[in-house]
Amino acid sequence: MKVLGIHSSPIKNGNTAYLLDYALEEAAKAEGVSAESIALAGLSIADCRQCNWCMTKQTPERLCSIEDDASPILQKIRDCDVLILASPVYFSRLSGTMACFIDRTRCFTFGKNGHLALKGKVGVALAVGWCRNLGMETTLSSIYGAFLVHEMRTLSCHAAGALYGVGVVSGQRDENFVYKREKLGVKDDREGLHSTKLLVREALRTAQKK
Repeated sequence: MKVLGIHSSPIKNGNTAYLLDYALEEAAKAEGVSAESIALAGLSIADCRQCNWCMTKQTPERLCSIEDDASPILQKIRDCDVLILASPVYFSRLSGTMACFIDRTRCFTFGKNGHLALKGKVGVALAVGWCRNLGMETTLSSIYGAFLVHEMRTLSCHAAGALYGVGVVSGQRDENFVYKREKLGVKDDREGLHSTKLLVREALRTAQKK
């Protein structure tokens, strides 16, 4: 089973990257599972042009008319069993980088080489926000919305308290409710990390039932 994780934080070793690695490490503990992480920061990824090239000219080797850094990532998405998308929260929504990349997956929706090519794959959404109630669920629901467009299998895990995915808080406070100056505050969100672990396990169980 192949688990592919993609994050859109501009910070190489920041909170979102840490959370994704945490999720992938949990997945890799399972027998027969390989996990790979991809950071979108610094890559050249153009906007989807809505040109419909994929509907008439797509081939297994070339999924989209645009050839840039998204091309090999799209191939990996096509070949994975579980896709984990992780985004920081920007103005109560997912990051522009992640939104742009998700738009490029349109090549799987109507592509000549496989209409709804991602149908049946398992999708997991992760979000990192400074506070728990400032756009976490809207970010997660945007990612889940993309999964639904592809007719992927989205997860709900009551044990994890996760109906749309998992949101983890990076802004931690001390006993006086003053924010701590910590680069990786997600490490201290025990509830969020525990929920991430439970949701990843549920994703693997769901993928095995395919």
